[in-house]
Amino acid sequence: MPLLTPQINLFKKSNPLQVKVISNTRLTPELGLGKRPRSEGDSAVHRIALEVDHTAYPYMIGQSAGIIPPGEDPEKLAKGSADPSYTVRLYSIASPSFSFGQTKNNIEFIVKRDNVYDPDGNLLHRGVCSNYLCDLKPGDLVTMTGPAGKKFLLPQKDFSGDYIFLATGTGISPFFGMIEEILEQKLYPFFGKITLIYGAPYSDEIVLRNYFESMERKHSNFRLITAISREEKNPFDGGKMYISHRVKENTELVKNAVQNGGKIYICGGPKGMEKGVIEEMLNIIKTSDPNGVHPTYEEFKKSLEEKEQLFVETY
Repeated sequence: MPLLTPQINLFKKSNPLQVKVISNTRLTPELGLGKRPRSEGDSAVHRIALEVDHTAYPYMIGQSAGIIPPGEDPEKLAKGSADPSYTVRLYSIASPSFSFGQTKNNIEFIVKRDNVYDPDGNLLHRGVCSNYLCDLKPGDLVTMTGPAGKKFLLPQKDFSGDYIFLATGTGISPFFGMIEEILEQKLYPFFGKITLIYGAPYSDEIVLRNYFESMERKHSNFRLITAISREEKNPFDGGKMYISHRVKENTELVKNAVQNGGKIYICGGPKGMEKGVIEEMLNIIKTSDPNGVHPTYEEFKKSLEEKEQLFVETY
């Protein structure tokens, strides 16, 4: 298999690519039908597939694509901007580099509708691009830019270490395609283990669970661990269960990955959530060698990044 090289900004706002919607599927329960109380609003997560020729748009899993929502930005209009159109929004690509089935003819995204409701179920806020994407219907045209990003990528060579993927919410998007590419498409030999630690507020908001559980049954070197913050208590202080607590529970897994060249990817929100995860990783290293000289948080994070062991994409 030839090495893939990340292509950057083949399409910009000045020369975008227009693509057609193939499908748009809601992955979470409809408002009021799931475990989330209606007072907490609607957690609407969609899987969206667009028709894209990979020879024209050669993306790699781990990259992002830009979407330009139609219409004009009221804030830009108020300021008298020469270009009042909406700015590009970036979304992590969810499909593997050659698409599911290696058909090389589409691209997929996992998108959450940006809705906020008051206690009576009245809509208070509508995000521009996420709502636009979640409202798309098959046949609709979408204006796209990119690809973007060249850091949050899988190694383009044989890799015998372990992967730890840590996701919250729609941060699961790139890991969907990465797991498919590593375990099913086998573009490069892989002899290690993959652990996916995936957090969501409610158990029915762990999207694509059937897929990940099927991968777990099919591949003995893949493991899914969930952290359900509103339903589970962590064993350390009895508070909500977050992915950082799952890191703390899996001491040997983390220690082996850090010390033996494993690769750790963190994706999700809110921005800055990676700090708690990385702090727990550092605590595990400190505990394994209590008499050693240990780095600070910043030194530890920088060292892992320089060794291409840590990859972070939060928003």
